[in-house]
Formats: sequence, structure tokens, C-alpha cells
Amino acid sequence: MRITITGTPGTGKSTVAKLLAERLKLPLFELSRLVREEKLYSELDDERNALVVDPEKLKSYFENRNAFIAEGLVAHLIPADLLVILRASPETVRKRLAPRNYPPAKVEENVEAERFAVIATEALENPLAERVIHIDTTNRIPEQVAELIERAVKGEEIFEDVDWLETEGNSG
Repeated sequence: MRITITGTPGTGKSTVAKLLAERLKLPLFELSRLVREEKLYSELDDERNALVVDPEKLKSYFENRNAFIAEGLVAHLIPADLLVILRASPETVRKRLAPRNYPPAKVEENVEAERFAVIATEALENPLAERVIHIDTTNRIPEQVAELIERAVKGEEIFEDVDWLETEGNSG
């Protein structure tokens, strides 16, 4: 089973992926580390101090791997059996990113990316997975999210409607 987990920073990708890898006994690839260590990038984005992933190099790295969990912002660029898109309310993203000591501009960039579903939209527009699930992690602990993903692995359809633009004005 090839499982990829994507989402805006602060949605729970790393925590959930670690739990899931333990439960399913699958190797875990943390893509930010892998891209750096295996040089799966094309350039450095000086403005964001981030590596620009080379999608072809990333796909090639996973080409002959049949069982894994890969988590990260670019996980949706890897062909998989199951793509998991994690979401969280913009305010939750802001709270979860606070302890990471990101510059305020980076926190706000990620909050806005979640508000406008940037990662989710990109993943849904060109899915490289046989199945896609969409989970709101806002009011769930990581174990509950991992349980939902395990249910999806067993065949259950899980696709939660998440639209922060629609609900934002109603959430006080």
C-alpha cells in the first residue's frame, strides 16, 4: 500500500504519519528531509529559504517502491494507492504553528494557504492516487485521524466537506 499524506503545515501530517506508519508497519518518508538528503530539488527559493522540489526526481525516487507512507507538502506529487489530504481551520493552523518559531509572515502565509485550500486544490486537480480522502483535523486528536485513515485503507470512503471561506464568517 502506497499512502501519501499532504496538507498545509499545521494540519497534522507528520504526527499522523508517524502513528500510521507504526500501526500499519510501513516505512515512513518525511519528504522535506528526503528532498534535501537525496537532492530531489531543482533550486533554492531564497525568499522562502526553501528548496524547490523537482517533481520528476521525486516520482522517480518512489517509482519501484510498493509499500510506504510519504508525508509532506509535496506528497500529492507521488503516485499512490491512497492520497490523504489533511485540513484544519485557519485559526487552528495559526495555533499549531506558533510553537515552531516561524517568522510571522510565514505563519500568515500558511494560514492563508489553508483558508484558500491551496494544497488541497492542487492535490485534487491532478490526483496521482487511485483514491483520495479528505479529513478535517481541527477537532480531532492524531489517533482519531490515524483511525480514519486506517478505515479508508480497508476500503471505507472518507471525504469530509471542508470550506473555510464558507464557515469562517459563522464561526465567531
